[in-house]
Amino acid sequence: MRMNTLVAFFAACLSFSMMAQAGQPRIVSADGSITETVYALGAEESLVGVDTTSNYPPEVRSQPRVGYLRALPFEGVLALRPDVLLTTMEAAPDRTLERLKQAGVEVIQLPVARSPQDTMARIREVGRVLGKGPEAGAMAADIQKRIERIGINTQGKPAQVLFLMAAGNHGVMIAGQDTAASALLDALGAGNAMGDMSGYKPANREALLASRPDAIVVAESRPGQFDIAQWPQLAALDAWKQGRYYVGDSMLLLGFGPRLPQAMEEVAGVLTEARPVASASD
Repeated sequence: MRMNTLVAFFAACLSFSMMAQAGQPRIVSADGSITETVYALGAEESLVGVDTTSNYPPEVRSQPRVGYLRALPFEGVLALRPDVLLTTMEAAPDRTLERLKQAGVEVIQLPVARSPQDTMARIREVGRVLGKGPEAGAMAADIQKRIERIGINTQGKPAQVLFLMAAGNHGVMIAGQDTAASALLDALGAGNAMGDMSGYKPANREALLASRPDAIVVAESRPGQFDIAQWPQLAALDAWKQGRYYVGDSMLLLGFGPRLPQAMEEVAGVLTEARPVASASD
């Protein structure tokens, strides 16, 4: 992050802290993981709106929606009369963010988290700007303890994992390098079976069969969205036939929020089953 960005970020945080001390600010949260953090810290009464990636906890569904964080509408956000837009560096478009600032809305963009350390640091920052520093510190410490208890593989050949994203109208995508999926595998000491590609690419029969993973993880953008009956080539892989797979919520798996330890524990359970296979192929 450049120096001028850092200065602007901390100036915004200081301004917001002063606002929080003066009274309960009206907050729009545009990021699912930040929204989860706000709820986990018990500051949800400040929320007056959220974006479409904010779907957890279930109580958030009653909040007014402002659209997708990468396509925030100026009028839609401003109509909720927020004091603060709390989001990440992924928020867009820039013109909307600039117009909101000109309209008097404090725009706070936190760094994107792609590791346990990033996650804990971001939780502390959210806590600081919400005036919930001690609660955020305790939450980060608990996350650290839970992650330390997970049997992360640091020796030998790592299990190779095929990570898929069931993305609604976009179909099923394969996660390559430079994705949150690959970052989760890195945190667990696992390998990406499709590490020779970058980003998310549409899944195809040849790529799935060639991957020969030790384990499979499927992240669903909506619960129950993935139907294995529509992917016989995936069902034919040994990892699937032998039960070394996990299907779960995409925000849980990819959000790098307060539920990161749960996500790591779920995937680690599959990797534990896969390790004997990975070791046998050494």
